[in-house]
Amino acid sequence: MDKARGAGARLIGHNQSLFTHGVGRRSRSQRKAAGEPDGALWAQLTPRDRVVLELVGEHHVLTTEQLRALLFPSISRAQHRLLALTEAGVLWRTQPYRAEGGSKPFHYLLGYRGAELLAAQHGSAPPRPAKHADRLRRILESPRLAHLLGVNQFFAELGEYSRRTGLGTFLDDERGFDREGLHTWRCEQWITNFYERTITPDGYGCWHERGGWLGFFLEHDTGTEPIYKVADKIDRYTSSERSGDPWDVARRLAGMVLIWTSSTRRENLLRRSLRAKGSPVPVATASREHGHPDGPAGEVWSVVTTEPELARRVRLGALPAVIGGTTDNGTPTVLANLTRPTPAATAADSPPSSREGASADELILDDEPEPRSA
Repeated sequence: MDKARGAGARLIGHNQSLFTHGVGRRSRSQRKAAGEPDGALWAQLTPRDRVVLELVGEHHVLTTEQLRALLFPSISRAQHRLLALTEAGVLWRTQPYRAEGGSKPFHYLLGYRGAELLAAQHGSAPPRPAKHADRLRRILESPRLAHLLGVNQFFAELGEYSRRTGLGTFLDDERGFDREGLHTWRCEQWITNFYERTITPDGYGCWHERGGWLGFFLEHDTGTEPIYKVADKIDRYTSSERSGDPWDVARRLAGMVLIWTSSTRRENLLRRSLRAKGSPVPVATASREHGHPDGPAGEVWSVVTTEPELARRVRLGALPAVIGGTTDNGTPTVLANLTRPTPAATAADSPPSSREGASADELILDDEPEPRSA
């Protein structure tokens, strides 16, 4: 079996990849003794390996295709390198069963060796092996796994467009502000902690194109929640329950809100509900049914507004102009210019709720016109 496997590996260049980068199976003489730190492993990782490690560590689970889209020139290069990292214990992978037959793509999670490396880089203690194993199990058995993969797919498609068109990749220097495309990608937990749990988006990104910056909070709609619940999520981006200021959270946001819906019909219902709210936070919607070849970077976004001209479909990079511009860090100018309320401000200044009267799910559309493309 090993002999046959080795022959096959040589045919596809797998052995050469492992030998060249020094990551993979080691002989007994090379293995470290129990309790002895393996300081050589980090040094053997390529810059791309380290980015893979950081991405999987922060975003929990990524498929082969998602990692290929973000970082690799071909699927074969991605498969070979990810296998090498798995054999080294940096990554851990599984291939879930598909109910309709066959198997799903390999899902890559953080291996225990990878967890040790990240802990060392962050100056923290590594998790106990049993705790780490429990974390992997909870990720894979979570009812939100499909939602998480959908969020990661959104950012993977943006990353692929950036790399394919030459805007920039995650392999470039993170501190190089001249790098364009998907410049920043943060997970839900990171953003939730940063904003002290006042908002809970599915992710945060910063898009840089032609000198313009756009910060955005992603809400990924899977089509399983009532429309009014999706619409009510925008309330989190305006004010907190601890403050009497109706826009205290909005004033601290470094981006607009993007809602990535499951269907055109849900998008139209959602837009009707959102227009009734009157939030100062710019919101744009798009449906995965639009199927633009550039994915979410394409001409699929429509700002929620009562002005038809501003509601036209535009590319992601064109949103700053439609919402009135952004600052150098991607904050919509309208948010940067929000004034603080005077003592005479009343509760009437607070945004209305979409739950007043009939829920949006119960509303019948009057054949609302589809926002036209620019």
